[in-house]
Amino acid sequence: MKGKLLFLAGTATGFVIGSRSGRQSYDRLSAKAHALWGEPGTQKVVSQAESIARDAASVAQTKVSGLLDRTEASVKKEKHATNPTTDATSYEI
Repeated sequence: MKGKLLFLAGTATGFVIGSRSGRQSYDRLSAKAHALWGEPGTQKVVSQAESIARDAASVAQTKVSGLLDRTEASVKKEKHATNPTTDATSYEI
């Protein structure tokens, strides 16, 4: 599906850029693109893509946050091990 959409977008772009027919052809193509964008099926796919992207961003944020917490704890532990007289809680990243 993604490949088809990219192909259509590339074809439309090529047509607009390479068109010698002038403004009229561009206006027709633009109207068709706007009509396609407004169709319920297109909006359903856009909504699904947004939902998938939000879910993936949430998972990535959780993983990165956990990784940063573990890294910070490791740095504090290492700093305390190399210099036990220094308070490990005073170290900031």
